[in-house]
Amino acid sequence: MKIRPYQNLYIHVPFCNGKCAYCAFYSEPEVKQEAVDAWLCRLELDAKQYAPQSVPLNTVYLGGGTPTAIPPESLERIFKIIGTYFTLAENAEISTECNPESLTEEKAAVLGRCVNRVSMGVQSFNPKFRSLIGRRGGGAGTVERALDLLRSNGIANIGFDLIYALPEQTLDDWVRELETSLGYMPRHISAYSLIIEDGTELAARDFPPEDNELSFRMWQTAQDFLGAHGMPRYEISNYAAEKYECRHNQNVWHGETYLGLGPGACSFDGAVRRTEVPSLARWLKGDAAEQDIIEERKRLSEIFIMGLRTVRGWKKSEFSQFSVLSWREMWSKIIEKQISDGMLKESPDCISPTEKGLAFWNDLAEAYF
Repeated sequence: MKIRPYQNLYIHVPFCNGKCAYCAFYSEPEVKQEAVDAWLCRLELDAKQYAPQSVPLNTVYLGGGTPTAIPPESLERIFKIIGTYFTLAENAEISTECNPESLTEEKAAVLGRCVNRVSMGVQSFNPKFRSLIGRRGGGAGTVERALDLLRSNGIANIGFDLIYALPEQTLDDWVRELETSLGYMPRHISAYSLIIEDGTELAARDFPPEDNELSFRMWQTAQDFLGAHGMPRYEISNYAAEKYECRHNQNVWHGETYLGLGPGACSFDGAVRRTEVPSLARWLKGDAAEQDIIEERKRLSEIFIMGLRTVRGWKKSEFSQFSVLSWREMWSKIIEKQISDGMLKESPDCISPTEKGLAFWNDLAEAYF
């Protein structure tokens, strides 16, 4: 496959004010200014190195960690680095993750000048469940304050991240979470089933096995409830008001290239996937990134199935940008079986997953490898 210029930018801000009990992402559980400054210096060096390999960026996404855990001056320096070395496309989407308890007036002012989309890590409004997963902050009151700060600085495109299938959580508990969320009028909701990862604090606790049937009912409830309130599902775990889908994720799911900067960040140049070492100390020393080099057919399979995470799936005109062969020419028998099994649906110009295909996406995807 051909190497293409980077179309999107992801920056991993590895700092947090502590480690949540469920979190398996790489982060530093303490904000030390010396470490933040060293990270910013290396970030600038990498931006200078890789920016010439990019076109005007369609999207920028700051994730973590917690981008809003660092001081406002450091947060603003990130955007100065972006502005110095990269060009943004017209109407580029610029997103950041944000924990409501870490947002201050000064940080909200920086975001108001620099971003047009915020994804707020709420996870749960219920104090019982927040405590269970080790989530800091004061729940609804903290969220209200953060929303006021963001909106008063001109940011209207705000979404919530929620977690369901928590230990002891009932379906009624989950409905109340959705009702509370909609009361704050977000434009986007990401709802993820709790996965207890090895190495996390939750993994060391003696929780009963996940109730898969209840988890599935919660997944369906999110679709039905949010869809009835003008926020239909557009990806397995994501819901949005019209025109408020996360463009960064849509681009990644549909094969666009992206540059990842920071420890643990992943890049894709159209052929090779590169993942930076998930350690601030090793990344600062310059340890080499891991290269994921696979044959072209497997890479095309990977791109194809990622697009099938979305409700809209693929248009022929989109997929033809990556392959001279159509999806039928590459995987006709698999596609026929999955249509017969009720996992996929196809029209002359499109292919997309059914609700069953979304629910059992792992099974759907496995067939292509």
